[in-house]
Amino acid sequence: MAGTQSQPVNMLAVLINDAVKGKKVTLRTKFIGEVLRVQREGRPTDAIILSVEYSGKDDGKPFKLKKNYLFADDSVQHPLECLLIANNRLKMDYHRLKKAGIPVKEDFFTFENSFKNLPEYISKKRTPLRLQDFIHLCRAGVPVSVQLILKFPDLTLKQDGIEKKGYACVAEFTFKTKDGGTRVEKLYGFGSHEDTKGYQAELRTVATKRLERDCERLRRAGMKVEKLRF
Repeated sequence: MAGTQSQPVNMLAVLINDAVKGKKVTLRTKFIGEVLRVQREGRPTDAIILSVEYSGKDDGKPFKLKKNYLFADDSVQHPLECLLIANNRLKMDYHRLKKAGIPVKEDFFTFENSFKNLPEYISKKRTPLRLQDFIHLCRAGVPVSVQLILKFPDLTLKQDGIEKKGYACVAEFTFKTKDGGTRVEKLYGFGSHEDTKGYQAELRTVATKRLERDCERLRRAGMKVEKLRF
């Protein structure tokens, strides 16, 4: 009796079905970022494609397939949103693969592996990052760590034509992924050196409460953040 012809490996579903049937599947991933010029409402615009190239062996036979996780026009203007959308979709595929018993290293799209080979004018469009952006990345499965430093930079307060020497309560968050670190500074309060000690103490107490709310948001996303006070 002739054996049934195996189905070409052109979808992850084929690998998942084979793994469920008991076949050995090995898997590697390669991240690809590409830019295409497309027409939108009669004008040319750039669109970015974020893809993963899967390769390995299915029951001893080598395979290679490519799956797109993002295709969006004008998305090069918002690279962080691209990463968040693509990583959420990729995380669902990792869950499907692991549920079928296929071992896979959970790497994700990053600025480094998705945008570094794109034209320079696109890579420069990286938008300023906020705490919420790293919360989204962490929840999407990207390993993120954070270090916190409190600073009190000098500043000059101008009010009613009068200048006063003062200071700001600033938290410097350094977020680290495997691609490097990113610093985000956030202002939590400011005051004058001429203010009473009681008022300055109250100002720092309020700034600390605001800071702690942000730190708690990071902790809920899965990051470890030490407790500090201004």
